Amino acid sequence: MTPASCTAAYFTGAGTTRAITERFVAAIEAAGIPVRAVDVTQAGSDVPAFGPDDLAVFAVPSYGGRVPAPALAQFARCEGHDTPAVLIVTFGNRAVDDTFLELADTVRAHGFIPVALGAIVAHHSLMIDVAQGRPDAADLAATDELARKVLSKLAAVANVRDAELTDIPGNHPYRDFHGVPFRAQADPARCTGCGACARQCPAAAIDPANPTATDADACITCMRCITVCPAGARSLTGGDALVAQRAAFAERLAPRVESYTVLQRNNIC
Repeated sequence: MTPASCTAAYFTGAGTTRAITERFVAAIEAAGIPVRAVDVTQAGSDVPAFGPDDLAVFAVPSYGGRVPAPALAQFARCEGHDTPAVLIVTFGNRAVDDTFLELADTVRAHGFIPVALGAIVAHHSLMIDVAQGRPDAADLAATDELARKVLSKLAAVANVRDAELTDIPGNHPYRDFHGVPFRAQADPARCTGCGACARQCPAAAIDPANPTATDADACITCMRCITVCPAGARSLTGGDALVAQRAAFAERLAPRVESYTVLQRNNIC
């Protein structure tokens, strides 16, 4: 079976998951298949409709070894019809833990059939001294190779069930993760009140009428508001504690971890 088109839905905070998604669909497009990539990060944004002959792609960053909760909520609004799906997870040189399994459980419940996984290392958005310069050429090559292998795998089967990945890495119950102690904040002296942060926040944690006010309980520290603020008015709380944690994290994760793909049971390459 050969997909007639490819539709990707991605959740991105600092932008690296978007870059990897766009790289993957570009490789699919190079094979002559029409593609589109839809950013579903913004709270309440539209999710794409998937056609009966689509190849679906769901891409997320791993937060503490889990799928960001707002991403799960968005993907749960997508509907497939035994649609083959590629699951892509970006991670900051540590591990993806239960991210793939949680993502697979969610999309399977809505009519999608996971056929391949891609774990791609990217610059850590919070611990910014980790995986600097990633994704690099090797990571992008792994992304390209994933696209080629997916198309080859699908071309070799007549039915999507014959391509299904039944052994998804991860554990039940999922890894316990309650976020980090750092939250986004605004500098009232620099904030222009443009509202870009509130419009883009996936957790609806920023008051549109007063963008300097952030709900710390709702914030998931995705870095989206910091990335999109045109005035550079947003940053993280934490001060010296954040600096210390970044240094400790960078030292612990200094050894390089490679991106990898999974296309069949018990096969990581």
